[in-house]
This record gives sequence, structure tokens and C-alpha cells, in this order.
Amino acid sequence: MLHLIKGTADARHQELLERHYRLRHDIFVRERGWTDLCRPDGREIDDYDTPDTVYLLATHRNEVVGGYRFIPTNRPHLLLDHFSHLVESSVPCGRGIWEWSRFFVKREYRGGPLFRELIDAVAPTCRSLGINTLTCVIEPDWIGRFEAAGFSYRTLGPFVEVGRMSLTAAELKMDQDSTRILAHGTREMEPNRDC
Repeated sequence: MLHLIKGTADARHQELLERHYRLRHDIFVRERGWTDLCRPDGREIDDYDTPDTVYLLATHRNEVVGGYRFIPTNRPHLLLDHFSHLVESSVPCGRGIWEWSRFFVKREYRGGPLFRELIDAVAPTCRSLGINTLTCVIEPDWIGRFEAAGFSYRTLGPFVEVGRMSLTAAELKMDQDSTRILAHGTREMEPNRDC
């Protein structure tokens, strides 16, 4: 089941959000080795998990198994604050532009249909929120995923080595063609095995 949660303040969603922060810690800190995000409480939470953040979380049998977040770019966000060096000109910001980050799938659910379900939910979720453009920081394997999903995208600069990762920034237009392709599932997508 997919859950759209608008912000961190709603008491009805606190337990679900807490389970999602702990799973993010397991995936990004323990599995991926992003030790800068390590916290003694076992939660991966940052300055961008705010009342303005929108989460799409997938659950199975009341367990969080995947998801991502959208952050408005007319407020502080990762690309502007930490990764602007990945953008050759200016960082896209504005009312209809949101940042997409922290995409994750629990290990046991990788290679199955969950990755596709989460990707398929991007365009309709953006449409419901009035988002016409997404920005994100990506590794090279996301280019193939964008193409398989039918997203209209462009990279905002070359890939740059950051720590042990090769990263760039990308901009995705949530246009009608992308929405139509996603709604009909006409493209094959390689399952997510490692995020």
C-alpha cells in the first residue's frame, strides 16, 4: 500500500514516519556506508524532513518497505545547500519545482514489483501536488531508470566524483507524455537491486 504523507507534523503519521527514518538509516548508513548520516538513535533524519516535506511511503503488512520524499525548492533543499557544485548554471528553484530524494527499497523487496510501483507513482503524485518539475542528485544508473520510466529529463552538469560516488544533478519534467507512459506501463524497467 502507498501512503502520501504531507509533512512531519501530523500526529496520525508519526509512527509510520519513525519506522521510515529507521529503515533509511539501515539502508543509507549501514548498507550504503553514508557514515556522515549516522546517528546514535538509529534514525536517518535531516534538516529537510520538515512540515513542508511530502513523503510517499510503501508498506506491506504494516511494515515500511520503500519510499521517497519531495522537498519544495522555494525553501532550503539538498541540491541548493550541499550539491550546487553539480549544476553548471543556477540551481532550478520555484513554486512548481520540488526536489526528489531519499528513494529507498528494503533489501527483501528489491528485484520485485515495488520499485516499479514507486516509480509509477511519481508522475500522478506530482500532478496531485501541482509539481511540474523535479530536481534530484543521482548516480549514473538512474539515467537508465529515467529512460525506462519515460521521464523527460536532462542532467544539469557532468558526473563528478563525490566521496566514493559519481554524482550529477538532474531535472525531470512531469509533462503529459511522461504521465501517459507511466499510466500505461508501456516500458520495461530494470528492477531496483541496490537502493
